[in-house]
Amino acid sequence: MREYDIPIEWENLIKNKELARVVGDITGDGHLQLSGRRGIASFYSKHMEEIKRENNRFMKLFGIKGHVYTDNRKTVRYKLMIPSKRLAIFLESIGVPVGNKTNKEFSVPDWILKGCEEIKSSYLRGIFTSEACISLTKKRWRIHIEQYKSVKLEKAGIQFMLHICQMLKDFGIITSPIRTGKGNIRRDGTKSIRMQLDIEKRYFNKFYKYIGFDNKVKNEKLRIAMRENKRGLEHNLL
Repeated sequence: MREYDIPIEWENLIKNKELARVVGDITGDGHLQLSGRRGIASFYSKHMEEIKRENNRFMKLFGIKGHVYTDNRKTVRYKLMIPSKRLAIFLESIGVPVGNKTNKEFSVPDWILKGCEEIKSSYLRGIFTSEACISLTKKRWRIHIEQYKSVKLEKAGIQFMLHICQMLKDFGIITSPIRTGKGNIRRDGTKSIRMQLDIEKRYFNKFYKYIGFDNKVKNEKLRIAMRENKRGLEHNLL
């Protein structure tokens, strides 16, 4: 095998739900670097258990163990780095965006968008665990997810969010319309735009059943919201 030839066993993973999860994780809170002879996949989290699960996922799928680092600059955050040019080439080939995602046009890969429910669910679980928040504001529970995109790539960013909406709809989960708002000015001087969609409380049961979070804090908030929703329904029936 030549240095950067992709192993056939990796190519056979295309319909594996765990591979879809890796794509969702890195697209959400990760980074793929690919330039020259350098190729690195990275994943970030405030929770060590999420880092360990991701490392185990890479070991199971690719037989590659990553390196874990601790970042104490602001708040404690953990970083998993998997240095492998062959792996980076493979991940790019299956739809993982390379480089700065704010300045990169990308969409949900077709093999995930048109895949079975297990594939879609696994990808969405990665995206929502990494990027979504669940919050209570003025007695209103919502799951919301947002992304920032260069103003020049607004159309591509909206298309990506529409793909997320489409996959959620396949599970009977209807989202709010996509809202756009003012972003920020980046270090390189470019401007970004913020895009957000919400899931209302009435769809939380379906979200919990079909998607869910791999994060204890978010999952506990989700369960609290569902319990409150159940009590409210029971009260209305009295």
